[in-house]
Amino acid sequence: MANSKTQVTMNNGSKVNLGDMEKAAIKGVEQGSNVFERANVIKSTLQVQGIANMTSYGDGSGSTIPDTAGTSSLDSTTFGKTHLSLVNDVARLVILPTNVGASDIGKKLVINQGPSLVGSGILDISTGAGNTLAMNSWAGGIGVTKFRPIGDANNRITVTGADTNSALGAGSTLTVTVVAAGEYMTELQCVPLGTGNDAVAFSTK
Repeated sequence: MANSKTQVTMNNGSKVNLGDMEKAAIKGVEQGSNVFERANVIKSTLQVQGIANMTSYGDGSGSTIPDTAGTSSLDSTTFGKTHLSLVNDVARLVILPTNVGASDIGKKLVINQGPSLVGSGILDISTGAGNTLAMNSWAGGIGVTKFRPIGDANNRITVTGADTNSALGAGSTLTVTVVAAGEYMTELQCVPLGTGNDAVAFSTK
């Protein structure tokens, strides 16, 4: 922040010119780390620069993940979009944007499951090179018993389909958020087909 103020307005409306000492004090606050021990009220605009991001979802659609065996690689342009998974009864690997950094913190994307994952269907979600799963990641749903990653090095979520009772039914969603350099927090909300199943596994590959 470059503050060029040479004059400030006091509470009574009077103007006071800033000397070299006052200007130096302002620069010290701007360039250092600030710890606030009391409540602070900001009555003007607060501008945050650096590692904070707020991802807005636009009107452009995300990728369609097809119901064919193979791999879908998502890049950095896929943040801020919703992606549709059509994976039904095949094995498909989805790779998230690789090597996310501090400047990506706050960016997110959503994968929505169109049909239920059944039969021999397997949906693999990889964090991509240079990334792992945050220990704050979670999975939930009827029949699911693997709720969180089992270790800091985990970089893969695998969901296995089932014909009658599947954890990953139509309408299930995976929300992915960058929470640190090289780290994704994933939130897998399973909407079951039937009574669901214990289909989710976290691993390192």
